[in-house]
Amino acid sequence: MKTLYILNNPQHFKQCASAMTEEDTLLLIENAVLLADQLEPRSNYFVLEEDLIARGLNNNAEWRTKDYQGFVQLTLDCDKSVSWL
Repeated sequence: MKTLYILNNPQHFKQCASAMTEEDTLLLIENAVLLADQLEPRSNYFVLEEDLIARGLNNNAEWRTKDYQGFVQLTLDCDKSVSWL
C-alpha cells in the first residue's frame, strides 16, 4: 500500500522517515520546506513549490516540486495520506 506522507514540521522528519517504506512518497509543506536545503533529494520526495516561494527559497538542491494541483494528484496516486504536524 503506497502512502503519501505530508510533513509540515521539520523537527518530525526523522520520525516520519522511519515510518516510510521505499514505495511511499514524502511531500514537504509549510516550514518543512526548509529541509530541502539540508536533505538529498530522492525520487519519491517532493516539496510544495508555493511554500518554497513564500519563504524566499530557491530549489537549489533540485528537489522535485509540486504545485497545489500536483499535491492533489499525489493524494490520488497514493492509497492513503498521513499528515505529520
